[in-house]
Amino acid sequence: MKTALVLVSSALLLSSCAITGKSIRDVPAIKSQNIQVSALSGLPKRNLSLSVVDERDDKNQSTELRSEITRAVTEALAREGTTVSTPGANDLVLTIHNTEMGKYKEGCVKITSSLTIPKKAKLGAEASSCFEMKNPFGAKMSVDITKAYEEALSLIFKNLDQGLGQLNKL
Repeated sequence: MKTALVLVSSALLLSSCAITGKSIRDVPAIKSQNIQVSALSGLPKRNLSLSVVDERDDKNQSTELRSEITRAVTEALAREGTTVSTPGANDLVLTIHNTEMGKYKEGCVKITSSLTIPKKAKLGAEASSCFEMKNPFGAKMSVDITKAYEEALSLIFKNLDQGLGQLNKL
């Protein structure tokens, strides 16, 4: 009986460790290879300046968060042949907002973007993403804010690329 109790306790401990994740309060460890950046082929001069703005109410670890997003996006853009420099030929601003989707909050992010192509156009895109697991009774089991950021950034670049494609058809 004592052995069975120890085994059950160990299994519960192991499963709780496996389902924990980072929340919105944590700085994500974004893998740039997980950000799907399109070629942005409609972008004249494959160079841009990048700014990351934090408009969340809780600015806890804001500097670290902005730095991590800048690093990951710069690496992802470089994979597709777009360089980030200051000043850049074009300007990209990514803004992090508070977000809550229904019952989900801790594992959700919302990012808006503004891409300015001087003397040509200004494009915007918005993306939200949640990675929050709940049990069938509605209790939160885990979140993965890193995946939420990676997905939201991928959606931003997909939407910007579509906007560039429409702009080039004009």
